[in-house]
Amino acid sequence: MKSFYLQMTLKTRITISFVLLMVAVMGFVLAAEQLDYDDLRTYVISESLRKEMRRLEAAIAQGIVPVMPEGTRLHDAQTVPDALRKYAPGYHRADKPEGWHLLVFERDGQRYYLLQDVDTYDYLEYLIHGYALLVIVLCVLCAFWIGRLTSARVTAPITRLADAVQRKKKPFPFQDAPDEIGVLARAFAQHSDEAEQFLQRERCFVGDASHELRTPLAIIAGAAETIVHQLPADSHLTSSAARIVRTTQEMQRQLSCLLLLSRDPQSLARTMVALRPLIEECMIRCQPWLAKKPVAIVLDAPENIHVHTHAELAYSVIWNLLRNACQYTDEGEVRVTVQGTTLVISDSGPGLPSSIDPQQFQRFFSGSQQNGEGLGLSIVQRIVEHLRWHMAVESSADGCRFTLEMRAPGLNT
Repeated sequence: MKSFYLQMTLKTRITISFVLLMVAVMGFVLAAEQLDYDDLRTYVISESLRKEMRRLEAAIAQGIVPVMPEGTRLHDAQTVPDALRKYAPGYHRADKPEGWHLLVFERDGQRYYLLQDVDTYDYLEYLIHGYALLVIVLCVLCAFWIGRLTSARVTAPITRLADAVQRKKKPFPFQDAPDEIGVLARAFAQHSDEAEQFLQRERCFVGDASHELRTPLAIIAGAAETIVHQLPADSHLTSSAARIVRTTQEMQRQLSCLLLLSRDPQSLARTMVALRPLIEECMIRCQPWLAKKPVAIVLDAPENIHVHTHAELAYSVIWNLLRNACQYTDEGEVRVTVQGTTLVISDSGPGLPSSIDPQQFQRFFSGSQQNGEGLGLSIVQRIVEHLRWHMAVESSADGCRFTLEMRAPGLNT
């Protein structure tokens, strides 16, 4: 039976569940309709009168004048009103007086008439109304129970599949199921395989490209350093050669970061990184972009501040944000502030282009002055996500403000 149920489509299961719900509700309704409230009332009252009759018969047999409860009368053949003489032995609803219930019985050849006031049985009305309420409550509880049971059975496969997808447990369950859950499971599996293949191709490409570029970059860097040392001090080529050295060093750093980004974030080696020396080194490297510009670079950070992170990736983030701030600020100030694990880099430059939304950026472009140096802010965002940091950007005509929360959730700082 269970296997047959699992072979049904999700649509069929829900339909059958609602049909069963309606069957249960209609069963309660039919059970309520089969009960005649008048018959129930008659039965209860007649039984009550017969119980009182047996008490009276015992008293009469002993020659005792019975004590009659309030609302109850007992007549014999001599005292009975003429309107009641017509009733034969048994239970009756008296016409006169109205609102009375009558039980006629005989004892020792003598006929007796037992009357009880209808008010004595007011509680029956409450019982009948209570029964109707009970039927309603039972219907609601039955609907609730069937609904819970149905939802549990219907959503259990979905919950299990969602948990497997979230935890990346392969193979995904229900891939062989013929219903909608099976279609969904196979779609998830196919999408997951395609994503893994794409990620693997990207990692292979990044790794291969990085390895292939390392050797020529090392040659270029060595040749440029040789030229710098062999040129006369007053040569006009010295600055160009020095720039070649800086650019090749920066490209080597780019390759290292790309290789790190191609790895699983969980495999990154994290250590306690001294933050202030790292920032000071970046500030020194930014001096060429501040030359001949009225721009001050200010550092506001404690002397002994450490962050639990990956040193090289953290350096790349700070360096690129600081370099962009220095490069595109023509006057004013570039300020670096550190409080706890929060790093803020602000500048008084022109801000981000109007075509870029600081809240939902995918790729950053720093304007028309691009010269190809640096990772670019889009790569910075990738590093931030790789480190599980959080970066907020505020941009206006008065400058940019990048706020980095350098604490990954679940990791100690």
